[in-house]
Amino acid sequence: MSGNPSQLSQYFSSGKSSEAQVTYTNELNEAITSIGSLQLGRNEQSSSEPEVCRIFSETLPQPKDPSAAFFDLIGNPSRTTEQESAGEMSFAPDDGYSPRVAVGSEADRRRDAWIPSERTRKCLISASTAAPGTFFPERELLTMPGVLLEEELGDNITDAVTTYISEAEAAQRRVLAAADVTQDERGLRELVQAGAYRSAINLTARLLTIYGQGIGRSGHPSKHSPHSLQLWFTRIALLIKTKEYQVAQAEAEPFGQLDKPDLFYQFYPEMYGGRPGSIASFSFRLLLAELPMHCGKAKDSLTKLFNMLATVKQMLRNLKEGLCEDGNPMEISESDRNDSVRLWTGRETRILHSIVNCALALKDYVLAMDILGQLCERDGAPRHTLLSALGRLHLQLGDVSGAEVCFNEASEIRGGAPDLRELVDRGLLAMAQNSFGDAYKFFHQASVLEPSNVMILNNMGVCLLYGGDLKEAIAVLESAIQQNPIQGLQESLLLNLCTLYDMESSKGRRKKFALLRQLSRYQADAPTAILEKLYG
Repeated sequence: MSGNPSQLSQYFSSGKSSEAQVTYTNELNEAITSIGSLQLGRNEQSSSEPEVCRIFSETLPQPKDPSAAFFDLIGNPSRTTEQESAGEMSFAPDDGYSPRVAVGSEADRRRDAWIPSERTRKCLISASTAAPGTFFPERELLTMPGVLLEEELGDNITDAVTTYISEAEAAQRRVLAAADVTQDERGLRELVQAGAYRSAINLTARLLTIYGQGIGRSGHPSKHSPHSLQLWFTRIALLIKTKEYQVAQAEAEPFGQLDKPDLFYQFYPEMYGGRPGSIASFSFRLLLAELPMHCGKAKDSLTKLFNMLATVKQMLRNLKEGLCEDGNPMEISESDRNDSVRLWTGRETRILHSIVNCALALKDYVLAMDILGQLCERDGAPRHTLLSALGRLHLQLGDVSGAEVCFNEASEIRGGAPDLRELVDRGLLAMAQNSFGDAYKFFHQASVLEPSNVMILNNMGVCLLYGGDLKEAIAVLESAIQQNPIQGLQESLLLNLCTLYDMESSKGRRKKFALLRQLSRYQADAPTAILEKLYG
């Protein structure tokens, strides 16, 4: 990265690039929150918001209780009991497999419902009606995944410290490895909570070997279960988190769009007793639909997302016509039908959020605005939040007056004293008007509400730089790390700080090595791009 201040990154969202998100600058912190399901680095605010309007820096979610299954960490937050009893709409229903829910319950049926393709439907009928041991599907109808990484991922931070600082300092580094935890979901949860994502990827490979889907097993038939598919969901999402996009794409290829017969319960009548529905979670479907966008193929993602949207809309029509989700004339109580409509309406919203982000990646701002407008009109939608997102999109387009209208309407809907979001919106608007002094004041007020919020401190530093105070800008960003090194040592802030060091002096390499030491001390993983910036 050059010293051009326009290349400084900010925490306006958690997306892929400024051209794919509503932001003010060119580079943004990459995260997997856009996949909707894996939320290892989930933003703190409600996941009902499209990624475009998320403004919080990343923090690791805490498990709901000590006995929670490990995929609770990577699933979407479920509705609370109070929300369910009140009949409120859920914009992010829980898709994680939960062993605490009785198998075959109405909650299972509702959660797992999906409309298979016609070819898959016919195959499932054959599988469920054939005599045991007499059904042999064509090979092309089987999903045959396998781990493609032949070697476990190493500790790239240790490698960097060894090469550019010293072996002695690298020897002091302590990070959890796959062999250091129990070889089960509890161990995987421990690695995820510690931020040791590369080690977690290694453990998923070991656990998938149990299902005959480990190294060298790609192209070999094997049975699937909710647990094995959640392991794959976790693995692919972690590969995206660590920016191993090509590996993620290659390992995800056998799954397609999760429509093959062996990914449905009906394919295994002897195991599930005729239970209908998809073994793979809805979140896994969303992950695979969004994956091409991470690999620079946003058009492919948009096509897959619209296909998902069409299926969900058909399921909602079926429910409203008195049928079950897949169109079968199954008897469902009125309360269960309402719950199903609520669940799938929430999932429809999640797909629309993904379409917004995909449209932004393609610079299709008309589509993004249209979808955001539709979201604003939905019953129970967080209109002030969506209007804030719409305002930031106007800013990206250079429409300052349009952004101001959206921000003002959002403020009127919310009412009361300015909250964190409104202060950030005002700061962004001031920056767009080149009023960096005013912008700094708004961000400073926001920092009073959340003193440890890295996004706000980062933006304060950018304002100081544009105001001509380089040293103070560096001091603010360094203080963000000093106050909370675990949260502060994030990609966007580190890229900004390295850029400022380059602008300050040609001798900034020593300060970058100091950041590398802090990464070694406080972080289990770091993207390769960050490490290259620190020692390049």
